[in-house]
Amino acid sequence: MSKIIIAVCDTDGVYAERLGEWISLEHRGELQAMSFCSPECFLENFSIHRPDIILLDQGFLEHVQVRELLKQQKARDERKKESWQEDTMWLYLHGEELADTAHVLGLMAVEKYQPASQILREVFFYYQQWGGRTHAEDGVNKEIIGIYSPGHSIWQTPFALTFAHALTQREKVLYINFKECAGFEGWFQEKYERDLLDVMYLCLSNEVNIMDCVNSALYTMEGVHYIPPAEDGGCLSEVTAQDYVKFIQLLKRKSSYDVILLDFGMMIPGFYQLLDLCSRVYITTEHGELHEGPLYQFQQMTERQTNIKSNHKLIYLDLPTINLEICAAADRMQQWLWGSLGDFSRGIAGVQGGTD
Repeated sequence: MSKIIIAVCDTDGVYAERLGEWISLEHRGELQAMSFCSPECFLENFSIHRPDIILLDQGFLEHVQVRELLKQQKARDERKKESWQEDTMWLYLHGEELADTAHVLGLMAVEKYQPASQILREVFFYYQQWGGRTHAEDGVNKEIIGIYSPGHSIWQTPFALTFAHALTQREKVLYINFKECAGFEGWFQEKYERDLLDVMYLCLSNEVNIMDCVNSALYTMEGVHYIPPAEDGGCLSEVTAQDYVKFIQLLKRKSSYDVILLDFGMMIPGFYQLLDLCSRVYITTEHGELHEGPLYQFQQMTERQTNIKSNHKLIYLDLPTINLEICAAADRMQQWLWGSLGDFSRGIAGVQGGTD
């Protein structure tokens, strides 16, 4: 399938270039971005390389020729009762306030000062509603999020689970745990017939029916969909980096989930390659000087990686101090969800405390 071409048109040349670079690098092979900081350059290239999607800011909308081009195309397409210019969708990339011109022209709008991953997801939501050719199977409107603790905090996984729960309030989430000793059977008193390694084998052997492979070992806890962690954690180090990367790419392209949340334990083969697949990675630590050493070593290791793009997406979090009373296994997840850890996770996810 051919690439979807996106034109980023913003009079702030640095912004246009950075957003265009992010789109092209993060979705190499699926999307191609062109950046324009002047309406004249955009107009000159438009007739030669017509994009599938155009994002343009207030400065471009104020240009007489761009505005006239939009009006002419809208008039033609209204007569044809077809989408604008057949295969091109126009979106207004706005700042704090919406432009009157955009309102008059009936442009759909995307807020520009937010994470690039969220911009792209909103763009493809509009694109699919508009009726453009879809790349849903290619996963361009999906997100991979990583969570890792250099000091191997015991609260990393409870945070990951509560964060996954918070995200499910607005998106369909699949939680995957790569820890060698995740503790799920002891924590939640569950006995699993299949685990992560079984699902990986099925997916890599059968690249067509990915959701059938996932559903063969899928569990749900408080609305969170998850694949049971590996029962034999020692086998995690025997899987190749290529297989780990391919597995996650298959889930992104061919599963029905909006978000795939990766909860890392040890640095499995392909660790940094997997970080590069993520749009963001939360690096969790606890308060106290003993956690500073592992964090510093992780930062030094990451800086020495020459072929990765991970640094700009790492988000460092100090987990809250958590004092929990002993509780029954059936109540453990509930205690995490509605205690200080759940409040912290919902704050990071940007959702309210309840589940509507």
